[in-house]
Amino acid sequence: MPWQRPATVNTGNTQICAPPSIPIGNEAFAPRAETALWWLTNAGFLINSHGVLLMLDPAIMLSPDSPETSETGHRLLVDLPLEATRVARLDAVLYTHADYDHFAPATARELMRTGTHFVGPPPVARQLAELGVPPDRLHLARAGETVEVGLVAVEFTPADHPWQIRDPAKFGPPWGSGDCCGYRVTTPDGVVWHPGDTRLMEEHLHTGGVDVLLLDVSRNRYHLGVENAARLAEAVRASHIIPHHYGCYDAPEATAHNPYNGDPAEVAAKLRDPARRLHLLAPGGKFVVRRDDR
Repeated sequence: MPWQRPATVNTGNTQICAPPSIPIGNEAFAPRAETALWWLTNAGFLINSHGVLLMLDPAIMLSPDSPETSETGHRLLVDLPLEATRVARLDAVLYTHADYDHFAPATARELMRTGTHFVGPPPVARQLAELGVPPDRLHLARAGETVEVGLVAVEFTPADHPWQIRDPAKFGPPWGSGDCCGYRVTTPDGVVWHPGDTRLMEEHLHTGGVDVLLLDVSRNRYHLGVENAARLAEAVRASHIIPHHYGCYDAPEATAHNPYNGDPAEVAAKLRDPARRLHLLAPGGKFVVRRDDR
């Protein structure tokens, strides 16, 4: 859907809430003569490009203790549009890094039964191996390299997300330059880029030719932040922008969970032509990828 201001929700502290979820049905996994994507909540997406099926950072299992809580431990503000138990087929699962809201172990364990391949940087690969993913279904993501999944080319882009530096004694060593990545997905219908959780890097500003930018709009200082999210969208001349990393978890700005908070309107105010370019998806909402004249 085109840009409009999202709703707010009061859970003790007012925060922006994503639109109500739309269930993702089996048709999303069927062969098709187009490339389409669906938001899975938080930073997760499903892409179906002419029958090639990819997931990015899926966290789509509920806590066994509460039907209102994600396996990440956060109370959900919206329903999951799809649970991993309903996924019958995938070609590849792409992980940007090993934080639990991106690499969700219960989801990964459930998706193993589909026979899918898993892709991620070294910390993700180590955890996948511990879950029992066989080596021939694991591919290490290194920035600058490209793998082909059917007719789709997946390039690994650099990311900078050392959030642990705020308290290494508590959280462990910060993520290094090879521990996180983004994914530039080139399909027959256009280029989709998911930069991952990252501070803005000079390399990002030269990633041109992006048709659909999956844009983190959270306010956290170890993410893009509002100013740099808008700067990135303008620098890469993104034709279409889909905001994420907001509005799905009960995570008030006043708490330590502000990476899950944000307001797409703050980024929209800094963009050229947001009414045409910024698309506010509901979790489970579909977007058809297309190249536009720039």
